[in-house]
Amino acid sequence: MNSIFLPKTLFFIVIILCYGGCAYYNTFYNAQQYYEEAEKIRLQKEGKTIPITAMDKYGKTIQKCQKVLSDYPESKFRTDAFLLMAKSKFYRKDYDLAIDDIRIVTQEGNDNQIEEAQYLRALCKWKKGNAQTGIDELTRLLQISNSKEIQSKCHLSLAEIAQELKDSDLAMYHLIEGARLTKNRDQKGVIYGRLAEMAFNKEDYDIAKDGYANVITNSLSKEKIENAHLQLLKILRIQKNYKAASRKIKGMLTDDKFKRIAGNLELELVQLYRAQGEISEIETRLESIVNDYPRTPVSAEAYYLLGKIYTSQKWDLNKAKEYFDQVSKESSKSLFSPMAKSLSKAIGTYQEAQKDLETHLTILTQDTTQISTELETPVFDPETGEKTSGDMLFDPETGEDIIETLNPLVSVVTPDRTIPELYYQLADLEAFSFKRYTQGIQYLNQINSEYPESPFHAKSIFTMAFMFENMADSANAQSTRDHLLESFPNSEYAAYISENVKVEKKRQEILYTKAESQITSNPDNAIQLLKESIRLDEKSDLAVSAAYTISYHYDQSAEIDSALKYYQWIQDNHPRSDQYHSAAKRVQTLQMVLSSIETVTDSVSIIRDDN
Repeated sequence: MNSIFLPKTLFFIVIILCYGGCAYYNTFYNAQQYYEEAEKIRLQKEGKTIPITAMDKYGKTIQKCQKVLSDYPESKFRTDAFLLMAKSKFYRKDYDLAIDDIRIVTQEGNDNQIEEAQYLRALCKWKKGNAQTGIDELTRLLQISNSKEIQSKCHLSLAEIAQELKDSDLAMYHLIEGARLTKNRDQKGVIYGRLAEMAFNKEDYDIAKDGYANVITNSLSKEKIENAHLQLLKILRIQKNYKAASRKIKGMLTDDKFKRIAGNLELELVQLYRAQGEISEIETRLESIVNDYPRTPVSAEAYYLLGKIYTSQKWDLNKAKEYFDQVSKESSKSLFSPMAKSLSKAIGTYQEAQKDLETHLTILTQDTTQISTELETPVFDPETGEKTSGDMLFDPETGEDIIETLNPLVSVVTPDRTIPELYYQLADLEAFSFKRYTQGIQYLNQINSEYPESPFHAKSIFTMAFMFENMADSANAQSTRDHLLESFPNSEYAAYISENVKVEKKRQEILYTKAESQITSNPDNAIQLLKESIRLDEKSDLAVSAAYTISYHYDQSAEIDSALKYYQWIQDNHPRSDQYHSAAKRVQTLQMVLSSIETVTDSVSIIRDDN
């Protein structure tokens, strides 16, 4: 028996050693587990704000590593623990604390650990605001490292910095090199995804197609693979390869592998019909989509597109408003929801303005025609019995003042807004909400011809110039600007039509429209386009709509401080806007949420700055 079993003393020694070893190993193992879980969450949101759940797991990683270092300072995992803490602190934006841990790793670590620490230090320098130092250190590491994975990471980070510095060509070069060097399939998929997206936004569709094809081959994310397929379809449409696109869509719709994105494929088919001008097919397909995919982001988008049809081709505002109001009911997370609410509000405002205008015209008609027709019978002065001009309205047959028979006039309430003001509002809505520039110009011409003394005269000429610009009618745009300068040389509008302002106004409209078209297929780029549009003219109504869409996007993505930033901007800068009250309400709610989160995370900021 003794030959089989360990002596009792030796048995306890082994147990003690194993227990001690297992204790620090398990603690470090738990730290690694938390870190890997955090990384998985972060990479799913790659390129976006790090989710709260990931930040929490990075925090737990740090706690476990600190326990290893405090309880087992001589552990073989000491350097690994410092490196893991440095990475976690970096993603929590604790850059100075991360650098402190990196310093220890560079002093005690092996070659691989030191290179990884050097790479991380360069990123910390960059994130602290010194991009050039980050570039220099990454470039140096790129030259001295023998690790292809480190080299690939350096290229990837240099691409991010280049993109931040608006050097897209350099960014694409680094992405291509990073993809070439890495052997990590998932990393390769991530890099090709960034490359494809950047090339797509630059309209370099050949590189984009190659990038998306590599995402399909290499990515381990089903969502990213599906998105790559959708983007390839979009490229075929943009390149007017309609038959190939249609054939591919219909093939994918019969493949169960693409069941999750069947609704998106149907929507892409709608865009294909739209590109070919097949309006009847579009409406039929959209009605089918809202029935087949109820209460989804797909049906929400379909309702939005139906609303657009009824404000453009069919001009049925009641029906359009019905569709726009349905968008948020289908999906509260739809990025089309704020735009649909804005258009629904615009329709309501338009109809109210029309009603007020009709009231004005009714009163004018009564004043100029109704009275005269009702007074076709002779009007007599009750004292002289002679015909009168109408200063005193008296009917000798009834003995009553005729004014008493015109009581309907008294019951009509004159609208607060003048006719020129209403014409201008209708013109603005026609052009900039519904893209009906011709109709908008007609209203403005009525101001110019019928109310030349109105304070809206100069403003209407000014606005008309921009409408012509949006219609690509540069000749009429220029002649309208010349007319403004000639007729109202001292007006604020004459001073405002410098070349730079003209370009910025037009650019803002273009950016907003482009963002609207990409809000589903490429939301990240759409958000960047909306931010650019705001910077061009922060005072415009378009800027408010852009800011609300941005804040709504961040709100739905649980990117709290970014959402708060744009809601607050609306609250501070546009208190009279339609979006003000909704924004103010969300500011109050999100401040409470953020305060709660900061308490849980020991007041450490948990969300990246919005760039």
